[in-house]
Amino acid sequence: MSIPQKHLNLIHKWAATGGATAGALPVGADAAALIAEEILMVIHIGSLFGVDIDKSTAKGIQTALIASAVGVGAHAAAITGLESANLGYPWTIPVKIGIAVGIIELLGRAAYRYFEEHH
Repeated sequence: MSIPQKHLNLIHKWAATGGATAGALPVGADAAALIAEEILMVIHIGSLFGVDIDKSTAKGIQTALIASAVGVGAHAAAITGLESANLGYPWTIPVKIGIAVGIIELLGRAAYRYFEEHH
């Protein structure tokens, strides 16, 4: 099933927010903030389906989605890439933004499909 455009736009907004976070936050704070944003995005997407979940449950769903949709290795590689990009900071800010946007976009689509299938 395809994601309706208005919901796809919501995922794009979360990804853009993540990109802004990756570009704006100082080295060391970016990865933790992005993971927190991913969890909040899962909660928000769940609410589109009338599902009310807490942060702990959303974290579990996020972890499961990373394992199944993104792949643990790919997510770890993205976080490692994000942290490695910090070595060239601030010249690598565009790289950090690209990594964040890509992962959040993928995770958002996976979360939408998860709630669509299970609720």
